[in-house]
Amino acid sequence: MATLYDIRGTQIYAGRGKYSRRARSMIEQRTAYKHNDEGNLVVYVPENQPAPPSRPSTLEKDAHTLKRDAQNLGQQLGLGLDEIEVRRETPEGVLVAHLKQMTPALVAGLDGEQAAKLMQSFTHWMLQRNINVYEHEELVRNLHELINDMRVPAQGASLLNRDDSLIREDGVNVYPGTPTSNIYNELWIHAFLPPNDHCCRPSVAIANNDNHVNVNNDGRIWFDPALQAGPEFVCENLHRASNLAAFRQGRHGIVRVFLPYNPRRNFVEDEFSNHGRDNHPFHEREISSENEPWSHCLQRFVDACANIKNTVRTDLRLFIHRGSETPQEVNL
Repeated sequence: MATLYDIRGTQIYAGRGKYSRRARSMIEQRTAYKHNDEGNLVVYVPENQPAPPSRPSTLEKDAHTLKRDAQNLGQQLGLGLDEIEVRRETPEGVLVAHLKQMTPALVAGLDGEQAAKLMQSFTHWMLQRNINVYEHEELVRNLHELINDMRVPAQGASLLNRDDSLIREDGVNVYPGTPTSNIYNELWIHAFLPPNDHCCRPSVAIANNDNHVNVNNDGRIWFDPALQAGPEFVCENLHRASNLAAFRQGRHGIVRVFLPYNPRRNFVEDEFSNHGRDNHPFHEREISSENEPWSHCLQRFVDACANIKNTVRTDLRLFIHRGSETPQEVNL
């Protein structure tokens, strides 16, 4: 019987006696070799077993496949490994790829759902502190600027080993808010903020004898408690948002409506809130999720979203963020 070797030329069978378990396994897997007449190693095939059908060499194809798989593995691993060895057996031999550790660049961030929940939590908590309409708008604007820099990069599936200069999914469209030509996948409607051209917003007007402007009345709402003044803005904001060109064209895949009142108050929260308002007495308007004064406006907006989903964009999703509750996805 022939003396057998592995691919490196190490003897695995001396040519007499029974095969070892390792030798039998390698013979079955066609990874046992013997010397031919020229002294080269060739695959050993027992005389009672047919030789495998010959095939044209695919070494180059196997090498390309190995390279691709090794690169995919390297992109997914960034865990401080100095080197990774990837092996692949082929009829021509064993191919080996050595992967050196890539420079790590951890650039994880918030996805859309996490960003929305952060906005909801902050605004609800601050509104319970009795801030006014102006402070509410400043809070929302500053939070958007903060969250935009915390978002997950827009490119690539893995959060590890990505260039930290990659562009992040850096925003959402906001109403009310500063008009922009940039259109993002998400539209956030802060329903308790005054609409863009509301009279309480600071503006410049030409004064004349025929134009009697009451500056105090025009600016009064700007300094009212946001939870008291907010409900009167909801219907107009929803109506205007449903008429935005980007909305009607179906360019937003996700729409979120923020209604920051607390639909379910409890004794502990009431006591804590009132204790923090000793110097500024304030009573939140009694509103429940079953009896919202803007319910008819909200239903019209839901219908508008359903129409867009049925006619323009079939993957449109609508979420309602009430107070500190879990966001509700509306079935369109």
